[in-house]
Amino acid sequence: MEEEFATITRKKTGTGAGVALVFLAVIAAILFVWQPWLKINVVNVDAGNIPTETIEKQVGIKPGDYRYQVFLQETFLGQKLKNSNGKISQVKITLTNQTVNIEAGEKINAGFIQEKNQWYQLDSAGNRSRVSQPDGQGPVYMDFTSQSRVKKVAKAVSSLDSALRLNIGEIRFAPDGNNADKLILVMNDGNTVYASQGTLAAKMRYYAGIAAQMSSQGVIDLQYGSYSYPYSN
Repeated sequence: MEEEFATITRKKTGTGAGVALVFLAVIAAILFVWQPWLKINVVNVDAGNIPTETIEKQVGIKPGDYRYQVFLQETFLGQKLKNSNGKISQVKITLTNQTVNIEAGEKINAGFIQEKNQWYQLDSAGNRSRVSQPDGQGPVYMDFTSQSRVKKVAKAVSSLDSALRLNIGEIRFAPDGNNADKLILVMNDGNTVYASQGTLAAKMRYYAGIAAQMSSQGVIDLQYGSYSYPYSN
């Protein structure tokens, strides 16, 4: 009996040790993936006109902080940022190695786009929110086939001053043999603008000055230079 008891005891002890080793192995694996001791080297912020320093302060994350302060807390930190800044509509926070990426969309009406009979309003980052129909307070996006392109154009439009944004009635993606990134902007004042996606934000700032010098409504071509001509031409 004593020998049987000793044998059972050894078996239980061995089983317990095995479970403990498995548990420790799981913990070690989690720590290896988590790496909480590593410091964050870079915080990338894409928040339109909101300064990077403001975003870092409101979200509470900066270079030098530790990974454990972000890992599995991205949703919480995003909500914290939205609660701290009334200008922000949506937030996306991602942690990759020792880099934190924060993408925040401002509550700027960058325009409207329709997909499958549903209208959406775009914020400064191109994030969508459902609406019944456009309210006329932003351009309508037409013929876009890429969501990433819509996001880039929305960011460019959001960087323009309010009066200029409201003067844009429609933005059409219209690539041709000379320009694969060509955009056609139908302005509410009667003019038409030819532009390139990459330089839209920079060149549209000259629109008011060029339009003021035109003797009649027409086309303002900002694709490669900046010149205008009346429709009659």
